[in-house]
Amino acid sequence: MIKVTLGEKYYWAEQLGAPDQPAPLVILLSGDESVQHMPVIRELLLPQIEAGRCQAFVIAGFGPTDWNRDYTPWHFADTGGRIFAGKADETLEFMQNIVVPALQSKFSLNGEVYPVGYSLGGLTALYAHCRLGFSGCGSCSGSLWFPGWLDFLRQHRPSGKVYLSLGGKEENTKDPLISEVGTITQKSKELIAQSAKVTYVKEPGGHFREIPQRIGRAILWLLKP
Repeated sequence: MIKVTLGEKYYWAEQLGAPDQPAPLVILLSGDESVQHMPVIRELLLPQIEAGRCQAFVIAGFGPTDWNRDYTPWHFADTGGRIFAGKADETLEFMQNIVVPALQSKFSLNGEVYPVGYSLGGLTALYAHCRLGFSGCGSCSGSLWFPGWLDFLRQHRPSGKVYLSLGGKEENTKDPLISEVGTITQKSKELIAQSAKVTYVKEPGGHFREIPQRIGRAILWLLKP
């Protein structure tokens, strides 16, 4: 694994598998915890790569991350005092203009890029794909309850491959916004299906169960040969 510091920011990257040709790039949007997910992701995916069920690939992450600032597409303040600053576009600019070119100079990449995120990072991964047109994306337990999301999606349909997942208990909450996540995720799937290949996986448990495993399963689906 390499780690590079750029002023107040950093990025890290690692090759999984030994490709005999240029490899796709997966960019994790799961906060500063991204690198901590790697032992489980390696354990899950390396045997799949060796068995030919997953392409060898480069995986990367970057930070530091303020979830409510960096992983929200527009400003929103709820009645409970939560403030979402809506700086996802700045996050994507750093990813697209700094991180991806740097990785292209260090690894043999084939041009395919897949943002894969969790929670608000899952929202941003899908937002990034809708806006910038990557090869696909993974939104794991994505915060698609975010106000205004469906209106945005109706105007910005993605192409390629889209992986959606949600824990079966995630909508069982008293939070009036988050309780809509199941319904909105299903509506998102229906809209995405009009322009892209999409799958939806219902995971066991709530929002914080098996985070790296959920991410790994998204990558496996996206990179199936």
